Amino acid sequence: MALVNILGIVLWLIVLAFIWYTIHNIRSRRLRRLVKHQRNFSGKDFTVSTILVLVAALLLGTASYLTFFRDVDLEDQSAVTLKYSYEPLVMTEVGGKFYDVKVENGNGKQPQQHYTYWVKGARYQITSNNATVAAGAKPINLTAANYPWPRKELARKDKQYEQTFAATLQATYKETWLNGLGIRAGRTAMHFTIIRVPNSSVIYMKPVK
Repeated sequence: MALVNILGIVLWLIVLAFIWYTIHNIRSRRLRRLVKHQRNFSGKDFTVSTILVLVAALLLGTASYLTFFRDVDLEDQSAVTLKYSYEPLVMTEVGGKFYDVKVENGNGKQPQQHYTYWVKGARYQITSNNATVAAGAKPINLTAANYPWPRKELARKDKQYEQTFAATLQATYKETWLNGLGIRAGRTAMHFTIIRVPNSSVIYMKPVK
């Protein structure tokens, strides 16, 4: 774990400690009010409790945003490091014919496709959440165009591997204080793969049952 992530751990400890203090403080003042003054409401105590709850909510919201909800900006070179890798595909036999990629349609309320492809010595399985199949004249389709690809290098690989390869983009959070506060430094921010094939004849569509 990156050392700067200690900032995030400390932040969460402060948040949890303050939430505990808020609950304990509100409960203690209420009990003291009931015992000493025999009344269930105090305007002063209500104001103090409200302030404590608001501060606790603000701290919890800030820590949660930094850790769970802050979107990664792939164009921000100060926040993430981008790495690209390219591997030629290896055809595999399915039902007596050879294919570069197997596609299986999902089902449910949010259907997604499942892709299986092969490279030398390995098989990969990935979903359409993190990949796309690009068949045709260009290696970048509409889905892949949402990501920052080195287009000249991708075009060179397209010629080198004869339109049959997998290009993977991996973004890693840099060791900055902001990423540290979110306990993200050194972790993978996202990855996306283009499964490049020359045409639809090398795509195996698994029949839907």
